[in-house]
Amino acid sequence: MYYVGCCERSSHDKPLSWHLLTSEPVTNKEQALKIISYYEKRWLVEEYHKVWKSDGTDIESLRLQSKDNMERLVTISCFIATRVLQLKFANMQAGDVSCEQVLSTKAWKLLWLKRVGSELPKEAPNMGWAYQELARLGGWKDTKRTGKASVKVIWQGWLKLQTTLEGYELAMSLEFYL
Repeated sequence: MYYVGCCERSSHDKPLSWHLLTSEPVTNKEQALKIISYYEKRWLVEEYHKVWKSDGTDIESLRLQSKDNMERLVTISCFIATRVLQLKFANMQAGDVSCEQVLSTKAWKLLWLKRVGSELPKEAPNMGWAYQELARLGGWKDTKRTGKASVKVIWQGWLKLQTTLEGYELAMSLEFYL
């Protein structure tokens, strides 16, 4: 067992001390910093599990008849939770990253037509736009004027968009059968 510790000094009367125990070898400063960087990422892991298990896909509340069905649903929801988390963090980042990193071309175009209702832009909108519109599609009103939607609302918007996409695909396949 290895120990990494730190005492942070601040303007408060009492400095903050924290301690990490690890099975990873820590014999120099670089290894200690590596362990600290792992620890710093715990919030992202916890946020992911929150999106996946309760707030977003709500996988914990599902009751299925077979283990195989549950495994399939858990696997699919893992990927969806990743997309929802990407949208959440993309909204917090500045920049003009294309929404095509998380939405297919058909998906963002359908979202545009459903939410904006005007002629499609020549290029895909940015991730911030996708976040806002998926949140609105999920029922978000931004009544608190924070610009931040809950993960649950983004998830609900994502589901509605997937339903719209499925309807579009079915409608397009009608020509094949008629």
